[in-house]
Amino acid sequence: MEADIQGFFDHIDHDWLLKMLEQRIDDRAFLNLIRKWLKAGILDTDGTILHPEMGTPQGGIISPVLANVYLHYALDLWFEKAVRKSRRGEAMMCRYADDFVCAFRYQEDAEYFNQALPERLGKFGLEVAPEKTKIIRFSRFHPGMKRRFAFLGFEFYWYPDRQGTPRVKRRTARKKLLSACRRIKEWIRENRHLPGRQFIKELNRRLQGHYQYYGLRGNSESIYRFYRWAKECAFKWLNRRGGKKSSFTWEAFTQALERLGIARPTITEPKRQHRVFA
Repeated sequence: MEADIQGFFDHIDHDWLLKMLEQRIDDRAFLNLIRKWLKAGILDTDGTILHPEMGTPQGGIISPVLANVYLHYALDLWFEKAVRKSRRGEAMMCRYADDFVCAFRYQEDAEYFNQALPERLGKFGLEVAPEKTKIIRFSRFHPGMKRRFAFLGFEFYWYPDRQGTPRVKRRTARKKLLSACRRIKEWIRENRHLPGRQFIKELNRRLQGHYQYYGLRGNSESIYRFYRWAKECAFKWLNRRGGKKSSFTWEAFTQALERLGIARPTITEPKRQHRVFA
């Protein structure tokens, strides 16, 4: 079951959050400081000051920490102490901020969790985003792209390897890839006036940032698609800045990129180290 919490950062209940912090922090002055920070006014675009009754300011340094504390008590402990121990089969959860995926051995356990989750989150002022929540059968006995789920920008699916053994594969989620391609196209169009070496330097920063996150083993095809798209966009827009006299052929353009040192796709995921026990 993959799920997402709707408007999570905007719906954190301040009273609940402070009660949760009191479980581990015995410093009234520090807790009052956090309370003041939560209630501090926010300057709106029209110049008015808003005083929030709930939620944490996104972009605030402490917001991710407080958000994780909130979900630790609202979701993690409940799953560990109530859901896992009451179900018939194995159950596990992987959560990053407000995105989480739960795995169950039996379908009936997943359906129970799906029904119990809205009530549990509602107790803390939260709601599940229905369009981002679903149950799928994810098993090596049912490999293929039809049974896949998205998590943290990747799609996970079972697929046979070269020896025919089903493996869990990962690739860049389609929406994330399209969004990345759209952003790099806009950047190239708006910055095609930069001198050649500076243009390549700034372009490489964006390419390498993409490779650093998405450069997982088995995801070569997706990062090469992003790389080829960036080259094609650069070819299109750089050829428009100087008229026909200074336009490149594709071959000359490719050679120029190689001389300037364009960042090529690389797998950045470190190799797994296997321990050897004597």
